[in-house]
Amino acid sequence: MITECLDKEKTRKLYEEAFDDPKEFVDYYYSEKCRDNKIIVSIKEGEVLSMLHLNPYYMNLWGTVIKTYYIVAVATREDKRHQGYMSEVFKKTFEILKNEHIPFVFLLPVDEKIYSWMGFEKICDFALDKIKDYEVIKKNYDVYCIWDEIYIKRMAMEDKLREADSGEVLPDSPVIMAKITDLSAFNKAAGCSFISDKEALEFLKTKRIYICEEV
Repeated sequence: MITECLDKEKTRKLYEEAFDDPKEFVDYYYSEKCRDNKIIVSIKEGEVLSMLHLNPYYMNLWGTVIKTYYIVAVATREDKRHQGYMSEVFKKTFEILKNEHIPFVFLLPVDEKIYSWMGFEKICDFALDKIKDYEVIKKNYDVYCIWDEIYIKRMAMEDKLREADSGEVLPDSPVIMAKITDLSAFNKAAGCSFISDKEALEFLKTKRIYICEEV
């Protein structure tokens, strides 16, 4: 069964099996980030076989604030890989995003080839050198995450984890990929009239994009 998992702790076992993040980070993630995210799973007899997490962000899109999701924690149980479970999870996810009229979503891949066949494309490099001044970001970039109260709180917590060498483990040379999930919603937010997802993504790539968020 492919569904949104409401008992999010059920997914922690798979998270810990699939990723090398320190326990301190995983504790933070499940106590804080899972407060308001969605976790889409393939589940059978109470066991989570495959999952992805949709972590919500509000983002500035050259003057318009949109809701989007950061896709993270994409994982399938080792003995269930290459059996179509993740494809079904993504299919359900795209239906949810379309119904919510989410213009686009983004992720940080271990390997771009894993996601390119689904329409994800690289839109920018991940910002390893984080800018501490929000005004500088607003002045110099067209696309960036909104610093609301929750965002500031969580970034401070994540900074402390990184300083203690307990942050998320990132891939080498990380990049950000994105996919248009509702072209009409993207056109409305962007003030454009693109006729294809590909055209919209190509336009997005021309913008100054700043994404430094790890989860």
